[in-house]
Amino acid sequence: MGRPGKHIETVQSTLLHPTEKQRKSSLSPGPFVKWAGGKGQLLRQYESLFPSTFKSYIEPFVGGGAVFFHLFRADKLKKKNVTLIDSNEELVNCYTAVKDDPEKLIRMLCDSKYKNEEKAYYEIRGERPRERFRRAARTIYLNKTCFNGLYRVNRKGQFNVPFGAYKNPLICDSANLKAVSAALQNVEIVCGDFGNCLEFAKKGDFIYFDPPYQPLSKTSSFT
Repeated sequence: MGRPGKHIETVQSTLLHPTEKQRKSSLSPGPFVKWAGGKGQLLRQYESLFPSTFKSYIEPFVGGGAVFFHLFRADKLKKKNVTLIDSNEELVNCYTAVKDDPEKLIRMLCDSKYKNEEKAYYEIRGERPRERFRRAARTIYLNKTCFNGLYRVNRKGQFNVPFGAYKNPLICDSANLKAVSAALQNVEIVCGDFGNCLEFAKKGDFIYFDPPYQPLSKTSSFT
């Protein structure tokens, strides 16, 4: 038999001195918003299509970033130049806010105003904050509580997705936001269309194209 207390000492040692695998697991970043067309469920099928070696990584339609985060977790982006591009200004603002000051964003999202209630939802949906962190907090909140995580605006550019009525959505995933911030530190984030990738692309780069769905009509466009 092992000496008394050995198991307790081992548990304490693990908590105080986590292994490299445990550190990576606790700091594994993933998409912090739900985005239509995200490829999180198809990564295993896509992985065989990804190049084994490449110089830089460029993603012109980043959306929720499932592929970027997958490559980051797999250590495929280590010491590589990474450029993430999207034409959605509110989404890009979220990425830059998370990158620059996740703690500030977390404090805002933990405010009691961001409740999973229909009345609060429509009040916040009607707001038009100018300060970039408040804009980011609003966008993330709406994404977590709106119907199906859709991003859709009317002809005036106003977000018009209805309340999602989820039982208990995780509005502020502070651990993931911190992990995402760490993953984005050496990443260039660009607001623009896919044509912007030509400014960065060179021979030997990995460019992952995942364009939005083709609208069925002039009024049905969404992401």
